[in-house]
Amino acid sequence: MRTTILLAAIPLLIVCCLEGVNPLDVNTDLPLGTGAGNLPCVSQVAPSNRGQLLDDDPDVDGIQATVVVTFSDFMDEASLAGNVTVTNTLTGQDITNLSITYNADARKLYVRHADWTGSSAYLLTLKATNSWGEPIDGNRNGEADDGPYDDALGTFYTSGVSSDSCVFVSPPRISGVEPDTIRTTDTLPGITVTFDTPMDTTTLVAGNFTLTSESGSSVPLNRLYVSQGSVTFEPGQALRHGYIYTLMVASSRVLAEAPWNTPSYLLALDADRDGAEAAEPDYSTYFLCDTQSAPTVSISGITNGLRFDFDQQMDLATLTPENIRAFDGVGYIPGTLETTNHGPGNVARVDYYFSRSTSGADRAFVAKEVESEDGTMLDGQDYPNGIGGEPWDDFWW
Repeated sequence: MRTTILLAAIPLLIVCCLEGVNPLDVNTDLPLGTGAGNLPCVSQVAPSNRGQLLDDDPDVDGIQATVVVTFSDFMDEASLAGNVTVTNTLTGQDITNLSITYNADARKLYVRHADWTGSSAYLLTLKATNSWGEPIDGNRNGEADDGPYDDALGTFYTSGVSSDSCVFVSPPRISGVEPDTIRTTDTLPGITVTFDTPMDTTTLVAGNFTLTSESGSSVPLNRLYVSQGSVTFEPGQALRHGYIYTLMVASSRVLAEAPWNTPSYLLALDADRDGAEAAEPDYSTYFLCDTQSAPTVSISGITNGLRFDFDQQMDLATLTPENIRAFDGVGYIPGTLETTNHGPGNVARVDYYFSRSTSGADRAFVAKEVESEDGTMLDGQDYPNGIGGEPWDDFWW
């Protein structure tokens, strides 16, 4: 089979050599991450995002300066033609008489103007493909999202205004939620959502936030507090213990309070934190309302075995060889399990005695499916959140 493939490749190789270019050849002189199959992106802009554009020729009236864009890959110079725009976002006008040049070896684009306007803020927008025809990945999410979502953006200002005059070049994100994937005993908890950019408070309303019980019933929300940085709601009725509640945030309707002339597609919430995109999912998180915490386990060594101590009385039927296992450098260690539900503190203990000699360090596994006497599954995280039974709650020691 291998011989057949190599022979079949020979005619293609000959044709490519005759044309002087072999698209399948690996050029070891190229920087890492360049070439076919790699989505190019902007690796640096000078001045940096929301930075000041400084006059580089003080002896001449006005502001003479060059914006330098460095790409991660070698770009197709022809694709840049007509696809580089600079807008004065304080006036909404595109800048004319720009001098635009591209240094292919340095992978740098130079955007120069002989008389930038003072007291202004600017937005640089560009589209392009690399030398292999791959489109620029402006939002840097590793996917070809098309424009405007993959337009590469940069913003800067001139003396007379500040960085606050610059428009946003990335959409808003949620920086924190409370309670978030934890257990709370409070049946009327304050539910606070915090954002990383100033938000339009008229969009931080109960209609854009939904709280749902695992039974499928919706819980009304009353807004207690709102600012451009956060919003706090309280359930309109007491939550029930033993239920998981899901909070949904309508991404398309929760918007940033951005400077004038910020591209509209950058206003909606970036729920999945991968840049603006045409179909943004809603943001979702959850918490458990309950007085009963999930069981946890600790493991220690004993003579010819391991000891598993739980912090609660357990359902002994779930403490099985399938759910509790030990391993060494060779692999699985068969053994016998001696289980009690009345160890220190009246909690469960499993002594696991090995049936063979071991080699190397011992490892242990407890499946999240082990349950306490009240039916709550294991909370196996390094920092338990009190819920238990979540996909990451298998415990490894």
